Amino acid sequence: MATVQHGRRKGTPKSNVPAPEKSKEKLLILSSKEWQAIQDRKNKALPANIQLALDMQKDRQEKHQKSVEQVSSWGNTIVGKRNKRLNARRVREEEEEKERQKLDIEEAEIKAAERRAAIEHAKKLQYYQTDRVKGFHGALLLSEVIKEREAQIELKKEIDNAMKNADDHLLQWEKKQLEEAARVEREKAEIRQREAALLRSTQYEQAEEKRKQTISERVQDIEEGKAIQKDVDLFHQENEKKAKEREQKAKMLKQNYDQHLALETTIREQQQIAEKQNDQEIRLYANAKRKMAGLRKKREGELFQAFQNHQQAMVDHLATLIKEQVDDEDSRIAKAVAERDAKRQAEEEDAKKKRAAMQKEILKHRLETMDLNDKKLEETKKDQSLDLQRRIAEDQTYFQEQEQRLASKKVEEDEVQSILVKQGEERSNKLQVEKHNELEADKRSAQMVKEEEDEFQRYADAVIDLAKQRGRPTGPLLKAKNAGAGGGSGPIFEGKSNLRPSYQANDAYGNQLPRFATGAAKKINESSDTSKRLGFVW
Repeated sequence: MATVQHGRRKGTPKSNVPAPEKSKEKLLILSSKEWQAIQDRKNKALPANIQLALDMQKDRQEKHQKSVEQVSSWGNTIVGKRNKRLNARRVREEEEEKERQKLDIEEAEIKAAERRAAIEHAKKLQYYQTDRVKGFHGALLLSEVIKEREAQIELKKEIDNAMKNADDHLLQWEKKQLEEAARVEREKAEIRQREAALLRSTQYEQAEEKRKQTISERVQDIEEGKAIQKDVDLFHQENEKKAKEREQKAKMLKQNYDQHLALETTIREQQQIAEKQNDQEIRLYANAKRKMAGLRKKREGELFQAFQNHQQAMVDHLATLIKEQVDDEDSRIAKAVAERDAKRQAEEEDAKKKRAAMQKEILKHRLETMDLNDKKLEETKKDQSLDLQRRIAEDQTYFQEQEQRLASKKVEEDEVQSILVKQGEERSNKLQVEKHNELEADKRSAQMVKEEEDEFQRYADAVIDLAKQRGRPTGPLLKAKNAGAGGGSGPIFEGKSNLRPSYQANDAYGNQLPRFATGAAKKINESSDTSKRLGFVW
């Protein structure tokens, strides 16, 4: 049998023994079952004494196991006492756990009851916050106030009878207190009435807004259908219009070319006229410059002569004043005058030279401008010829693109038509679903309103019975108990969840109209005959 060699175990030092060469013979690898079978066959072949030793060892092990099991049941040993204490502790912990579970169940039931009570209380508070119940509570408060007012009136009568001879000041103070309390109650009642009127108007506006929104949505759908049909008609009209435009454009192209040639001839004539006008303006400008120069020169001569006269007068005046001065001063004055005259003469010569140079520059600029205009005219003619060729090529390209675009647009129109049909079907299905949902919502809302109305009537009957037992006036309570939510004085709307609307006066106050009818109104209703004319003219 071949031996199996294992590698070095972890932690053992490496030896210097060289690794044996791999044998060319094949190694035999045995499974665990095969190895156990070989060991069993080997044990069967052992001598008798070895088998006896093995039997004795097995017998000792069985006796030791029985001893251990017997000792484990003894209670007076250390291990037995320890096991007994552990068992007692385990039983005690199990009982305590059962008690805790029982307490948890009881606590959970108490918490659930508290939650149910809190939910019922919250529902009750929420129910008390509804408009109908708040109005009924207001009526209840009004009945209490009426009862208290009656008691106050009785108390006042008793006080008046008892205090007839009391001080007038004290009587007046008590009267003011009573009037102030009545005023406060009136203000509170007015505030409650205004709040109720505001709530009624808000609810009516909401209902009216919803109705208008529904009508606007329907009108919008109709307008969308008309707009789609109008777009289709406009599309066909546009196609026909474009075909006519293409025919007209071909005709207009030749007309435009002829007009362009006529326009070029007109432009050349206008340019010649403009050149003549420019020459005339230049001549007029040169004549005006010459006239201005003559006038300027004449003015300068007059100023110079006036200055000379003034200077001569000053010289004569100075000569009479300072006849005593020496002749050298006269000579200095004459020298200064001569220098000034020479300077003035030099300035005039410079001005003449500048004017001559300016005229030369003007003439040169005019010649350059005429050459530049000729060049621009030639470039314009060349650009116009090139532009005409380019436009003809662009028109041909445009016609080809239009034909391709019309073909692709026809395909797109077919696709759009199919999409519009599909959208119309989807919109119709959606409208049917929405109408069905609205009807279902109306039914649920009507059922909820009916249930709330029944609950309110039960609550109101109980409160009215209690008020009768306590001797309170039940008139306001009966008025607030009338069927129909909304708090109005009008008739009940059977198809609108039994709502009772309010009708306000069309004035600045907006008070609710009374519900009673006068005798005159009843007489008119009884004597009216709708088959006769009432005198109105339309």
